[in-house]
Amino acid sequence: MTLDTHDTLQMPTGTDTDNSNEQNNRLLYLEKNILEAVALNKDPQEILDALCQATEFTAESCVATIMVFNESQESLHIRSAPSVPEDAIQQINGLIPGEQSGSCGTAVYLQQPVYVSDTFNDKLWENLKPFAKEHHIYACWSHPIKSRENKVIGSFAVSSFECRAPNQFQKRLLSVAANIAGIVLQREKQEKKLWNLAHRDLVTGVPNRIFLHQQLDHAIETASRNKQRLGVLFIDLDKFKVINDTYGHKTGDNVLIETAQRISNTIRATDTLARYGGDEFVLLIENLSESYDVGLVANKILSALSEPIYHDGQKLKVTPSIGISVFPEDGTTTETLISHADTAMYQAKANGRNNYKCYEPALTQAIQHRHQVEKELRQAIKQDELVLHYQPQYFKLHQKQFSVEALVRWQHPEKGLIYPDYFIEIAEQSGLIRELGDWVITNACLQGKKWLDKGIALDKIAINISGMQITKGCSGVIQNALATSGLPPRHLEIEITESTMVQESRDVIEELHLIQAAGISIALDDFGTGYSSLNQLQLLPINKLKIDRSFVSKIPGQINNEVITRTIIAMGRSLGLSVLAEGVENEEQVGFLLNEGCDAFQGYLYSKPLSVADLEEKLHEQSPFEQPASPILQ
Repeated sequence: MTLDTHDTLQMPTGTDTDNSNEQNNRLLYLEKNILEAVALNKDPQEILDALCQATEFTAESCVATIMVFNESQESLHIRSAPSVPEDAIQQINGLIPGEQSGSCGTAVYLQQPVYVSDTFNDKLWENLKPFAKEHHIYACWSHPIKSRENKVIGSFAVSSFECRAPNQFQKRLLSVAANIAGIVLQREKQEKKLWNLAHRDLVTGVPNRIFLHQQLDHAIETASRNKQRLGVLFIDLDKFKVINDTYGHKTGDNVLIETAQRISNTIRATDTLARYGGDEFVLLIENLSESYDVGLVANKILSALSEPIYHDGQKLKVTPSIGISVFPEDGTTTETLISHADTAMYQAKANGRNNYKCYEPALTQAIQHRHQVEKELRQAIKQDELVLHYQPQYFKLHQKQFSVEALVRWQHPEKGLIYPDYFIEIAEQSGLIRELGDWVITNACLQGKKWLDKGIALDKIAINISGMQITKGCSGVIQNALATSGLPPRHLEIEITESTMVQESRDVIEELHLIQAAGISIALDDFGTGYSSLNQLQLLPINKLKIDRSFVSKIPGQINNEVITRTIIAMGRSLGLSVLAEGVENEEQVGFLLNEGCDAFQGYLYSKPLSVADLEEKLHEQSPFEQPASPILQ
């Protein structure tokens, strides 16, 4: 509702302006009507404009202006001046408070009213004299506007078209108007603060989910009416949870802030970037000319996030997986467009991460499958549907003891035995990997103790730990499992992938030192895929290297893999570490590895992973647990 100065704010007039009662009534009427408008929550700009117009109507032959500080609190800018020409506003904007900055700048600087009756000859207007002459300002009275905390936030001014000093009524009018302006500006600031709390993300400062939904609803209406396209990009940071858990929430927050800033720098002012939750952002792009424009934006984001983020001495690599949906092809409602972009994002992750994927109807079925697996897996952990199988590890030196690696399986009530390739990635994406990992640690330790109690010569039982589990407190979980089961620490070996270790997190290395100090050995799994250097390995608390099966599968015969395998074995020797080769499937591989000095072997050549019953039967047939007949190993 627009305020009508000559109706809503019109004050009673009298013929005798010197009559103090009449003047008081006029001021009270002005204050009452403006404050009523504030109470009715009318638009602040309309109220300020109406306040200026009411003042002009009362003081006569003048214009009124309200100036406020900019965000940096360095200069004053016009906030309301309904009767002032635009060119004059542009000239006065940016006024810096000082002793000779006209009436407004000086009033703000001195924090007290300033009344200039002759601008052409007053030293306070020396620097603004050309402005005064151009716009016929002969007198100017200004009163500072103060906040509730008595801090000056701007000025209320009356510029007269004739030389004159203000009378007592006009001074009071100026004071009342400045006071009202302060109330309106404070109310607006508070409402803006409340709005930001409701619509802005407190960490990154970009809009939040609530604002995004409102903006997208409006954008869909506009696009539908104007027959335009719009794009929705669902952006998820790959493995952000590892960073958050490893380096702490402060580092995680800084990564989110930097990510939001980099994305913001790649988009137009008319686009809307919102933090959707956790490590997820959604970008709304309006008024698309062609669908492929969204792909161009996605590529810009991938490029912007390709450079490492540095924080507190840490070099962090963050990559995005981006899903794209387009209105109207992929949906005509806010919920559908976001859901389909989210679905496409998961497909981008499945395709290797650090890329983007446009929505396709077939993806919906895939995401529904993922959610179903996650739901069933969560239930499987609670209902004890998981089982452990154990794959033996063989050593070139004859020994009376045996070692195994514990491998999780899912005994599904309908689908039968399910291998981890089917559910591990979903467990990591959903956060279930922690609960799943704790189950594996606990049950492997319990089984190890049972074997020892049976008199079986167990050397090591190896457990693979996800990178998401190696955070502060992980060593406590492992030691609790040992204490509960009664398994001596020397019989447990923790396997962690090389890619996790290469992050060189202080917290990760600290946890591993605690684990090793407890008497538990540590193996570096999938070695050769994470590009560790010899210097890095010297700093890590590890006892064993496991050569990744991808190298073993192509030896002998593949020159590059042979060189890499030799190098890994040599690195292990130089550091005093034992070396185990995974994925051994034929005698030729064993011959090559033995010749290079590899210490141990694991693979289908000797045994597939076995259930507890099958493994114990094998132990019974082959006691003590010795290597199978092989001319190479004997």
